[in-house]
Amino acid sequence: MVLQRLFRVSFSAAAPLAACLVLAPAHAEGPIGWFVGGATDDTHVEVLRDGWGYEASGSERGLSVRGALQLNRNFELELGAMSASDLHWTEYFSSYQNYLTAHTTFDVKAMNVSAVGKVVGHTFEGYIKAGVALYNVDGRQVLDTLMVDAAATRDVHASDLDYLLGAGFFVKPSAKWRVRVEYQYFAVDREFLGVSNGDDPTIDMFSIGFDYMLPKRKASASSPQ
Repeated sequence: MVLQRLFRVSFSAAAPLAACLVLAPAHAEGPIGWFVGGATDDTHVEVLRDGWGYEASGSERGLSVRGALQLNRNFELELGAMSASDLHWTEYFSSYQNYLTAHTTFDVKAMNVSAVGKVVGHTFEGYIKAGVALYNVDGRQVLDTLMVDAAATRDVHASDLDYLLGAGFFVKPSAKWRVRVEYQYFAVDREFLGVSNGDDPTIDMFSIGFDYMLPKRKASASSPQ
């Protein structure tokens, strides 16, 4: 959890880096190509309580895939998808503290598109990303009272388009392969978890995976007539 907090803080402090990337001239010599990759994700729910502090659920293992178009040396356009099952959240209703509790268990799938700005080195690359995620969650909520467990149950569902933020780094062992370490999160609807209007829930993922650069297609030369 300390590492995840560090990634969140590093992203909050990355505004000067983002400004430098936007203002920096594009390197014409940088290659243009496609990356594809996959990762295993440590996925959990976090809720920012009224802007003051975070609460986090236990984590579950998820999977993600992605493809990226490298526009130039410092910028990529990325399309990704993720899936995780059996995420869970417990909410104690403030009007009935410790007397009314909602336990939500759900699966989440999402597709996302984001712009990636990079600081490039020979072996290491650091980056930040910002975009949107189209998510879908399905699950079940169980309501407990002080006297009765599972006093009520209901199916929960939510789908929407919301913001996505992330940061990470690459290690490049070869020209074609890179190892990715990343923390990213996207916002989700608060109502299906039962959190209050002042709280902001997110799906957070700490990922480790690999990317591969696809071979460039050679232009065919026309034969002289």
